[in-house]
Amino acid sequence: MGYSNTSASLAESNIVEQLMGIYRLVSDEMRELNSMIRETDLSQSVLVEKRYEKIRKLKNDVESSVLNLMEYFVKVSEYISSRELYAMVIDETLRISEDLEAAGYRLYLVSKLGDKLPDKVYVIISEISKKITAMIGMLGDMVRNLGSGGIVKDIFSEIVKTEDSIDELYREGGLECVKIVRESASASILKEALDKLEDCADIVKRVATYIWFLSSFR
Repeated sequence: MGYSNTSASLAESNIVEQLMGIYRLVSDEMRELNSMIRETDLSQSVLVEKRYEKIRKLKNDVESSVLNLMEYFVKVSEYISSRELYAMVIDETLRISEDLEAAGYRLYLVSKLGDKLPDKVYVIISEISKKITAMIGMLGDMVRNLGSGGIVKDIFSEIVKTEDSIDELYREGGLECVKIVRESASASILKEALDKLEDCADIVKRVATYIWFLSSFR
């Protein structure tokens, strides 16, 4: 039994360490997307294209890191009682990265069309992006504090509040895109970018829920 407990503790520590590395990559991807939003608004197409290349590379790095973690996870899963929750955290974290890249691709298309972001849409997308940046940082904090249930619960509550505020911004942004649909060829693409960011926020909240459960079971 002692060997089993030691093995479980070591396995979970290694999983947490690798998850922290993945969240650092996702945070980097999110920061690049923030910069891309500003550059799209300023019609800096060359910078936008280079920024999107960085976002794609970071997404690919996340995929590689997730694959490595899953391979390790399969080897040690017999020692971990909450294996299903860990598996969902890992899988959904990859989806966050994929949605960020998808949002970046749509902004890249807007830049290719030569359109400047409408002022209200820019403000909304930029604000949503900043809030998601904070949420991803909070996911990392939750993982780092898995052994402290009270801290994890407090962070989870903050993530839920942030996601609620993103929902309000998303609805406002959707209406703005509808208003400009006849004036801008990129209106529908901007709406898709908003959709991807809103999906990303939903997934972050879902991952936070899984991490909260993990903390409760430790």
